[in-house]
Amino acid sequence: MSNTIKITMTYDVVTPESAEEGCTEDNGFAEPGGWTYSIADEEFQERCKAVGREQALKDMTPEPLEFEDTEEAIDFLKSSGPFEASCSPTCDNGHCWLTQADGDTDYSTGAVTRLSFHLEGVDPATHREIIEGVL
Repeated sequence: MSNTIKITMTYDVVTPESAEEGCTEDNGFAEPGGWTYSIADEEFQERCKAVGREQALKDMTPEPLEFEDTEEAIDFLKSSGPFEASCSPTCDNGHCWLTQADGDTDYSTGAVTRLSFHLEGVDPATHREIIEGVL
């Protein structure tokens, strides 16, 4: 494979209260080790007012994880699964991502945090191979 496979991680938190409203309590970008960068908090909203939403998102998006081959990317993803895909493995539009089927539950509050993994910089065949390899 000639291109580096890049994976950006995002997260969402659903509480019992936010689920009743059909939305998330929090969401944003994530990094391995549990680091999160909310795009739902007041600080982010203030940043959007100052520089615009597109620039605010660009400023806080962590560098993607990089993998040199599909096997390495699949192994990493499998270690964080099982997953649900946003589309079928044969979808070639490049906008498919994987979301954890079972998130981490905080049993004291009922909040569930799920990670999503977005593939970047891959051709359609590699994209399909990774999705099929993980599911």
